[in-house]
Amino acid sequence: MPYLRVTCAPLSAERKAEVARALTEAVNLLFFSPRGGPSREELRERTTVHFAESRDEDLYIGGRTPRERGRVDLTVELSDWNMGARRQRRVARHLTPVLARLFGVGPGDVDGINLRFHSYPPRDFAVGGRLLSDQVPWIGQFLKARGG
Repeated sequence: MPYLRVTCAPLSAERKAEVARALTEAVNLLFFSPRGGPSREELRERTTVHFAESRDEDLYIGGRTPRERGRVDLTVELSDWNMGARRQRRVARHLTPVLARLFGVGPGDVDGINLRFHSYPPRDFAVGGRLLSDQVPWIGQFLKARGG
């Protein structure tokens, strides 16, 4: 159940929808496993993209706004259960160019794209009043952690 919180400059509703669709598809490609787990459609329906917009005067780095620095600052927080370091590296490697394309960030400015990972055990998340650990068989939890 990937959750992405995108902190960025304000976007139009149409642009948000376009970015959300592209990020959902990118995450679907990165998180789908043919070894088991949710189908592509189930994964798509469980992926959440949440925009947290910030105006230029809301964000300072080194005491200057991104505009004063002449740089984009984009942060995506990605939460999902049992994400291991291998999966985090893979996500960072593949999601950064997608974000650069979506937000018009040039190759020399990708260090303004930040990914923050929040991995949690399935016992720390509930859906519909039931812990994820009670909904996902132990073997599924093991395979996801191992493949992660």
